[in-house]
Amino acid sequence: MTGTFVVLEGAAGTGKSTLLDALGEELRDHGESVTTVPEFADAEVGDFMTGTLSVYGGEEFRERALSLTAGALASLSYQAETVIRPALDAGDVVLTERYLDSVAVYDTALVEDRDGVPMTETLAEFEAAMPVEPDLTVLLTIDEATRHERFETYRPELLDDGEVRERHTERQARFRDLLADRENALVYENDGEISTAMADIAEEIPR
Repeated sequence: MTGTFVVLEGAAGTGKSTLLDALGEELRDHGESVTTVPEFADAEVGDFMTGTLSVYGGEEFRERALSLTAGALASLSYQAETVIRPALDAGDVVLTERYLDSVAVYDTALVEDRDGVPMTETLAEFEAAMPVEPDLTVLLTIDEATRHERFETYRPELLDDGEVRERHTERQARFRDLLADRENALVYENDGEISTAMADIAEEIPR
């Protein structure tokens, strides 16, 4: 494989989707061949994940913890085999929103909370079997003021929910712990202008 695989990770509201599109356009403007990959696969398994997440929430997710984990892993492996690896073989910069770290932070964490069953080893074995691994993982984080501002605009119904705020803080901390010792990881405070974030991260992408 001759391309470069970049993953944008982070909790809700950290700007992953916005930055994914903007960064893709920035790299294309500089002559790069870029493939952007959505969070969920364009296939039945991706439809399952999208449908489940749009219908259920909160406590209901815990009741579906194992199926959500299995669905997320199936969606990611499908994308890795059918989209990401071919694009990397063609020399593209591949940008995606969420990868296996999100499964660890969101999905397997629910299994452990519900059933007391840690899935760290299972996830590590799955990761080892994946046909691709990121060349750079960018963890996007935001401070509380920025979270409040973005939720006020995009998710006002969640703004005053104390549990949502606590989960957001907890998930950012989990992401930081996962990436703490990785040489190919970057933590980026995404509370400024999109143009600044785009330029800063573009410089960090290995070629």
